[in-house]
Amino acid sequence: MTMDKKKVLSFSFKLIVSAILLYLLVLRVEWTEVGTYLSRLSIGHIALYVAVLLCGMTLSAYKWRVLAKFKGLEISLPEAFGLYLTGSFINNFFPSFIGGDTYRAYQIGRRSGRFPDAAASVVMDRLTGLIGAMVLSVLFAIFNWRTVIGHAVLSYITIGILLCLIGVASLGYVMKFSFWDRFSRHIPKKILEFLSALHEYYEHKGVFARAMILSVSFSLVGLALQNYVMFQALGIHVGILDYLSVIFLISIVSAAPISINNIGVQEWAYVTFFGYFGVDASAVIAVSIVIRIVQMFVSFTALPMYLKSRMTSGD
Repeated sequence: MTMDKKKVLSFSFKLIVSAILLYLLVLRVEWTEVGTYLSRLSIGHIALYVAVLLCGMTLSAYKWRVLAKFKGLEISLPEAFGLYLTGSFINNFFPSFIGGDTYRAYQIGRRSGRFPDAAASVVMDRLTGLIGAMVLSVLFAIFNWRTVIGHAVLSYITIGILLCLIGVASLGYVMKFSFWDRFSRHIPKKILEFLSALHEYYEHKGVFARAMILSVSFSLVGLALQNYVMFQALGIHVGILDYLSVIFLISIVSAAPISINNIGVQEWAYVTFFGYFGVDASAVIAVSIVIRIVQMFVSFTALPMYLKSRMTSGD
């Protein structure tokens, strides 16, 4: 099967998944109630949400700068923030976040031609972000264990995340075993270079620990606080511990590359997980709609930067 056919099949699958999930949500949600929730929104609420959103993006940009600098790739914080914002803009037109991440890696890699290092910094940025959300999801599941064990899905997902964390913690030691040398001979050179560049982060605990602290900080600000602001803006009330028990799970589930830009999956996760705590489906769909629209408009401020980069690179 050619690469083009694989891309078409992958896109078609994601389109079907998004369409099915959206169809099911349309049938389930009372749209007049969604309108009622949206009518509670004010300019002040949106301004506060955007402020928290930008704070979260700044934390992410700073973390990526730390990871890139470790590889000898110099990038200023404003430039890292600009590339992050531009990556978000690109993701509006691609099936997943891969488009924006590829753009970021290319922009800092083309200066020195060190694309494996550039790609490794972006992948490690994503990986540490995911690990940070996973750690917090398990932590708050423990704090709220009486409620979590009362819902089989939450329990199974939490156990699965815990096993993944154990696997990730062990991954850094795999390349130290003797069998890795024999196995690595069968890996294409470019992939091996990338894996080696990625493994260097595990070898330097200080950099990895710093990235994890920033990842946890982002999860608390860019995920938990950011969404909570919108919940409060729309007058949706849920216990803080219940809220923290699922908001990170939602981000993890939404990251699964099975739909177009997580459309449908994110909404399904909101409705399902918050539904365990009695939150109305119409309420969380209203939250998701506002978040998508505001984030899209914020990302469109990067259009001039994107056009300038296209002209500079000659694309």
